[in-house]
Amino acid sequence: MKRLLALLLVLPLSGCELLPVALVGPPGKDLVCHKGKKTLELPREAISAHLGHGDYRGRCR
Repeated sequence: MKRLLALLLVLPLSGCELLPVALVGPPGKDLVCHKGKKTLELPREAISAHLGHGDYRGRCR
């Protein structure tokens, strides 16, 4: 029972580590891999247009 309680207390605290860091850019901006070649920092309003033509969220690999 103590282990279950400890697990329930620790899980919410570790939630901030679950988001990939590669998707986070400066405040108000997100990272997008443009044409698979160049990582761009774009305003959140511009993300959907880029995703619509094949770019993806995060840094280019």
